[in-house]
Amino acid sequence: MNIVELTGGYTNTTLLLEGANSQKIAKIYHVNNTDARTEISTLTLLRHSGVTPQIHDYFEQDEWLFVTMDYVPGVNAQTLLDQGGLDQGRRIYRQLGTYLARDVHSIKRANQDRELPIIMKSVVAVDGLEFIPSEIKSMAKEVLSIPDYEGQTLIHGDYGPHNVMLRNDSMFILDWEWAGWGNPMFDVAWVVWFVHLHYPHMAKELSEVFLGSYTELTNVEVTHDLIRAYSTSKVIQIMNRIKKAHPNVQKEWLRRLEWTLQTNFA
Repeated sequence: MNIVELTGGYTNTTLLLEGANSQKIAKIYHVNNTDARTEISTLTLLRHSGVTPQIHDYFEQDEWLFVTMDYVPGVNAQTLLDQGGLDQGRRIYRQLGTYLARDVHSIKRANQDRELPIIMKSVVAVDGLEFIPSEIKSMAKEVLSIPDYEGQTLIHGDYGPHNVMLRNDSMFILDWEWAGWGNPMFDVAWVVWFVHLHYPHMAKELSEVFLGSYTELTNVEVTHDLIRAYSTSKVIQIMNRIKKAHPNVQKEWLRRLEWTLQTNFA
């Protein structure tokens, strides 16, 4: 068997296991990594969905948690987006909307007994972040105060072209470490936020294509204020994860928070 270390795993070591007749992925986490257990639980929930890697086994040894799953061949959608133009982007964002509505947000918490993190749009999550100036905290709290109306569904937590693989006409959704039960607007807002941040020249058109395909299959209300509120909440969740990171990392996410509060996502 040939073993190749892959790049991209921030909280784990990811290995490609190449056997004579198959390829599998092995992820190695510290045993206390709660994100790993979230991914295991979510992939188990979605084992018959056809849109995620099949999980094969997981076990603990010493201080490490080992997880094996199918290797998904194909091309990362963000790579295609970087290489292609607007037409390529439209196809990708139409699929992103369809798969999110049909295969992820269709799974309601009320109909499931699987334990996953509960993800909330919390105003108090801002308070413990000392590297956010007080005036920006006040702005964030005002944006976050918008009421919640939707019920809780399965959410991916970091959905977008960077976490999907395309093969022929199929899309496979990867990296469920930030998944949980929550308002579907978390994922919807993050897709719109991501394209506005990284592809501003295509953001308006690709957002419209994504939201058009998504709302064809759901009754979720989507407004500018909701997109801004849930993307702000997601940025703050990430900022709570980087409390001990290098000041330059904190400074970059502070910049992104300010940008989020000031951007028109309409």
